[in-house]
Amino acid sequence: MFRAYGISLFHDEEVEDVLRPHPLSFLRYYMVAIYLIVVAVALHRLYSYFQVNVNALGFLGSIFSFVTRMLAPEATLLIVFWVVLIVSGILINLLWVSKLPLICMVGVGATGTFLEIYYHHPPFTKLWVLVIAAALGMALAELYRRSHQYFITNYRIVMRKGFIRRVERDLIYDRITDVYVSQGLLGRIFNFGTVIPITALGFGVGEEMAVAGVHAASTRVGGTIDVGAGGGKAAMYFSFYGIPKPKRARSLIISRQLQAREAPILRRIEELLKEKNID
Repeated sequence: MFRAYGISLFHDEEVEDVLRPHPLSFLRYYMVAIYLIVVAVALHRLYSYFQVNVNALGFLGSIFSFVTRMLAPEATLLIVFWVVLIVSGILINLLWVSKLPLICMVGVGATGTFLEIYYHHPPFTKLWVLVIAAALGMALAELYRRSHQYFITNYRIVMRKGFIRRVERDLIYDRITDVYVSQGLLGRIFNFGTVIPITALGFGVGEEMAVAGVHAASTRVGGTIDVGAGGGKAAMYFSFYGIPKPKRARSLIISRQLQAREAPILRRIEELLKEKNID
């Protein structure tokens, strides 16, 4: 065996295509980072308004100031800061069906509040934390996108992702029964989408098959685990997630799939011809 593109290849195995997700397939992560910058700018303008119009806060500003022991504009901005982050985290949590956005928003809020209290420089400390969190989030999203690599060889499909914890899996062509392609509106416009190889068991390679019609759902009830079919949200672990020109990749996989199916038949024909020649 020898290595190419960081993977071990068998004898006579050749890499025919190397794919990564299209940048727009990770647009939602970049949009969250941009949203944090917009929030920072909006909060800065709101603070400037409060400084000029202190009376606009009225009784509510007095309550916030009493609770936080801060000046009314700074106290009000801190409350708004937390409300915006919590509400945003919950909404994104519902859209993504993931707890991670809410956890990240709470983490950003806690960091901004702690640094602001520690350095005694409200409100700009927490606003800079929002900007830094946005820049860091965008960089991590890009690193995560680039960590997704998909290799189509003449023997198999290799799917790999992760820059901290590496996950890698192979799929031999003769196990594939169908190849599913999913494209959203942006995908159809910019020609990218998700390609899901489906095995003989009816499951994609590690993909919850809500997108393809079936999936494995595991639930623990009374110490037992039941496995069945049903709906769910697609994960991106072992599908060709958001790749450019998905139909081209699908055609290549199907052509190799057909060759893998024909190979045993051709070998059997060759054996029969040899037996006939011997007789």
